[in-house]
Amino acid sequence: MHWIIQQSIFKPGNYQLLVDALDMLGIAHTSVAIPNGTVEMVPDANPAGKVYVCGAIKLANIARDKGWTPGSFLNDNFRFDLWLAQLGSELLNHDIACGTLADVPTGRMETFFIRPAEDNKAFDGMLMDTEMLADWRRDPARARLHKMQVIVSPVKAIYREYRLFIVKGKVVTASVYRIGGRAELSPTVEDDVLDYARAIIERWTPAESFVMDVGLTQDGLKVIEFNNINSSGFYAINVPRYVDAMQTQYG
Repeated sequence: MHWIIQQSIFKPGNYQLLVDALDMLGIAHTSVAIPNGTVEMVPDANPAGKVYVCGAIKLANIARDKGWTPGSFLNDNFRFDLWLAQLGSELLNHDIACGTLADVPTGRMETFFIRPAEDNKAFDGMLMDTEMLADWRRDPARARLHKMQVIVSPVKAIYREYRLFIVKGKVVTASVYRIGGRAELSPTVEDDVLDYARAIIERWTPAESFVMDVGLTQDGLKVIEFNNINSSGFYAINVPRYVDAMQTQYG
């Protein structure tokens, strides 16, 4: 299976980890750019056989148009409202308000969590206060975001945060990425977190292969969000193990 990698979608360190893993495993790959304002790869690539892409929405659309398999796993299931309908209180931010960035209600919350309703990478989920939201609404550079559907929810205490890579319904590698609100990376993930993730997988998944973020909270383990496996950051996961799993299951 040939891998197509969109250079700009990954931080330099993550990009190199992926390329190094592909080289170590002897897997053919091509790095491409998609210039701003275009939907074309530079260089154009048309490998024979199966193709897996690592990139965002534009590359997913290119993969679809070229008929590449497995291509991208991005689909319409990466929406917060659907996650809420499927998982209910297992979702960390189940107590949400929805709306566009221009008019989403924040009630009496001075500080809140906000993220796009879809996994479109328009901006990362973050803590925001009412002053910052007002600044965003006034900023002409963010005018394109005003009609975007977003969700807001009360701030939750999260003690530890984990990222799990799931390939064909199986957890293949995982990482701690934040402890007590501070960035802290570790490849060591507790068994109860892995068991919790497997229980969620049995209940519902957004795709055959995907990424799940899980948080340890005062109410136990909760699903923070799902992410498209084609464009997710690695933190401290075992990248060769992820690459090998994809190659074994789909190559």
